[in-house]
Amino acid sequence: MARSSLARPSPIALSLLLGLAACSTPDSSPSATPEAASAQSKPEDLARAAELDDARAQLLLATMLYEGQGMAQDRAQAARWYRRAAEQGLAEAQCALAVMLEQGEQMERDEAQAVEWHRRAAEQGYARSQHNLGLLLIAGRGTSANVEEGQKWLRRAALQGVPEAQLALGLAYARDPQSNEEERRYAAAWLQHAAQQGLVQAQLALVEMYANGVCVERSESESARWLEAAARQGEPEAQARLGLAYLEGRGVQRDSATGEQWLRTAAVQGAALAQVNLGILYSRGDVLARNPAEAARWHARAAEQGVPQSQMSLGLMLLEGDGVAKDPQAGILWLRKAADSGLALAQHNLALAYLQGNGVAEDPVESARWFTLAAQQGLAVAQARLGAMHEYGKGVAQDDALAHAWYSLALAGGQKNAAERIAALEKRMSPEQLARAAELAPTLVRRN
Repeated sequence: MARSSLARPSPIALSLLLGLAACSTPDSSPSATPEAASAQSKPEDLARAAELDDARAQLLLATMLYEGQGMAQDRAQAARWYRRAAEQGLAEAQCALAVMLEQGEQMERDEAQAVEWHRRAAEQGYARSQHNLGLLLIAGRGTSANVEEGQKWLRRAALQGVPEAQLALGLAYARDPQSNEEERRYAAAWLQHAAQQGLVQAQLALVEMYANGVCVERSESESARWLEAAARQGEPEAQARLGLAYLEGRGVQRDSATGEQWLRTAAVQGAALAQVNLGILYSRGDVLARNPAEAARWHARAAEQGVPQSQMSLGLMLLEGDGVAKDPQAGILWLRKAADSGLALAQHNLALAYLQGNGVAEDPVESARWFTLAAQQGLAVAQARLGAMHEYGKGVAQDDALAHAWYSLALAGGQKNAAERIAALEKRMSPEQLARAAELAPTLVRRN
């Protein structure tokens, strides 16, 4: 039965994802941290100062209550003290209150009020609120959408070094088809700034931009450099992609040992892309030493996460007793899951199981049904099988024209043995049948 090739990573979407900056606690300057507050003041002293309308004390008290540092956590009280400090004009408190309003935490959710409090803090130059306000304006949350004004606030936050704002601004320019050459350069520059500060999302965006030449000159080595930067920060998806890069020598010097190490590091963290590829590599034995037991172990973990390629591979291993105890019934269950997901190769393998009575009762009709689904997706080996079933009337009505059409598609897809069957059919087919076969062939494969 046919097995799959290496699983490819999906491209990273260069889209502006609305994710407000984490400012539900005050900015991290020493005078505003919970640690500083608890070191400088006893909670009771801080509470007395807060009651006397000391805005900084109110902010610090709110922070300690929010985080539960130095006193019992009480976010409802934290919200009350953030509001009192915000009403006195303290930008850090205005930002924190805005986020609680936006999230509906300890109060009724009110995005319009969140926008207003972020605007007050942003106008005082508070970078986190400038970033959040920019994103809310671009998305039209709590206010009418205003991309131009939103980008203005993002730019102000980005200039103050907020990496999330730099990321958002860079992606906004990169994804805008109307961006001019200068704005496209800005996109790359802002993403570079954010990536250099260690923001994984920016590093991953640069991976895709350099891989595809978006806003920058295409460079596999630069793409791999940023991929490694993200991987070294513990990002499992980046680790999996980096492992594949080392195995294939894409942007880095080929190094199977390093590739395996990165794939394994990602796989133990649950990265399905790494798990399925470890399964494939240990099963094939061309890059890594063949180890059916390891292949089955990793395919099982990816299969449980719903990866069709691993579901198919695990099903085949169970059917054949390759690396695992033979269990045809379980094998068919996994193979069917993969086939039901639409994986053409799994549909082909399930069709073979029904044709041969492997793990299921022999059923040519069911076999033909699954071969048809795979063939309609353009899988040449399934097209050849389906051609034979129509030629000999096994599981389907005998039909030389339909057999010829499927064989022709299979031949075009690289199944050279189909040529012999086409020649045999043409010896007995009438001109009308040949014309019908020519008409049928272009209609049989589904176009996505």
